[in-house]
Amino acid sequence: MPIIKCNDIDINYIKKGNGEPLVLIQGTNTKLEAWNYQIKFFMEKMKVIAFDNRGAGKSSRPNYPYTMEMYVDDTYTLLKALQIQEKVHLCGFNLGGMIAQEFALKYPEKVKTLLLLATESYTDPLTAKQAIKFYYQFDKMSLDEKMNLINRLIYTRAFKKKLREDQNLYNLFKKDMNIMIYTEDPPRLNDYINQFKALEDYDIRNSIHKIFHPTLIVVGDKDINTPPEGSVFMHEKISNSKLIILENLKHGFLLEQPEKLNEIIWNFLKDYIG
Repeated sequence: MPIIKCNDIDINYIKKGNGEPLVLIQGTNTKLEAWNYQIKFFMEKMKVIAFDNRGAGKSSRPNYPYTMEMYVDDTYTLLKALQIQEKVHLCGFNLGGMIAQEFALKYPEKVKTLLLLATESYTDPLTAKQAIKFYYQFDKMSLDEKMNLINRLIYTRAFKKKLREDQNLYNLFKKDMNIMIYTEDPPRLNDYINQFKALEDYDIRNSIHKIFHPTLIVVGDKDINTPPEGSVFMHEKISNSKLIILENLKHGFLLEQPEKLNEIIWNFLKDYIG
């Protein structure tokens, strides 16, 4: 995968397919490979761009606290470097959804549609500080302990059983695809903390109503990381939005039921392509 210089850092990205651009932004300390199911599906229909955020994967990991403004500018600079001049379909998961909202507010003329997956418009500062404390304990765990913890938090019982029984799938998750846990270019303690610092003062509740783009909001009804209440709030504030709450799914529906998610996204996008 190619590397491109954006602002003061190198960004690792992929660009595949032809057509209108679909830009995929991942969550906290998660690599672009977590989009593999979406990349494979949408590259046959659109031009797909995905990348490692600063502090993750093969992108640069400068050791200082990151801000939401940095992430937004990284995204803007990458699109400019790739000469993407048309409006984009901007899709973000978790932290990526927060970046996408901020991007739409700062560069509304660059966005055609917005897709917000398992994300929010606000982070409680106390929760953010507690999460950073958690990372110090998390960093001391073995890889398998980390996998077991994350899998328990974000996947359903049935999918955890599938991961235990399907060694090939488990190995894929362990190497590259899982959220926050992977063995190739793994996150370090400083990476966890520097990325999460961007959430400490994140609050766009008073400006989210300014988003006018057609917006799809998707969340799992069992999500304890980004509870459905946050998605309901976004839906109420973004006038041109559609909310889908997935039954019996947690935070990891991106990887647990990719076929279902891809169908939902494509059915939404079809109305705005062309």
